[in-house]
Amino acid sequence: MAPLNELIRRHGDDKDGVRLPLAAPWHGGIHAPALIVLNDAGEPRDETTFMCIRNPDRAADRQRHLMTEFNIDPADFCHWNGYPWPRSDPKRDMTPEQSIEGGRALLEVMELMTDLKMLLLLGRKAQDAADAVLPEIRSAFPDLHIVRSLHPLGAKRTVDREEQKRVWAGIAGRLREAKPGS
Repeated sequence: MAPLNELIRRHGDDKDGVRLPLAAPWHGGIHAPALIVLNDAGEPRDETTFMCIRNPDRAADRQRHLMTEFNIDPADFCHWNGYPWPRSDPKRDMTPEQSIEGGRALLEVMELMTDLKMLLLLGRKAQDAADAVLPEIRSAFPDLHIVRSLHPLGAKRTVDREEQKRVWAGIAGRLREAKPGS
């Protein structure tokens, strides 16, 4: 966790000392095979201690539910936000500049990862950040499996929930295949 949390602290310092949520010790950190990228850190007043599935919010609850349903170990994941800094307008789309800035930060996280096999882009803002640096991602990680899906709270209709479950079943299968001895 130390290299990741040092990067997080540095990114907070880059934005006038804003406190960003740290990587949770119960997730896989830089050794996780999968990086979950959500949208953004929320509004400046929303201060959570960690980026994790134990947070007291609906998105974390939905991720916890999906991981439990498909028997996915939380240590298989590291969490990040497409735009890691709080935004005064988190409900709005990111500007192109924010997408590029978030994409560059995403690349920094990915470069720390020691066994990255899967990038999960959950939500449009996460996808926008990755798309802003997609050529660099593909160049640096040519064998990386990229999954694009709804944000955990984006599955409002039955058809969306079914698709979300199909995606998470696929994630679980790929993670099992990637485990030594599988």
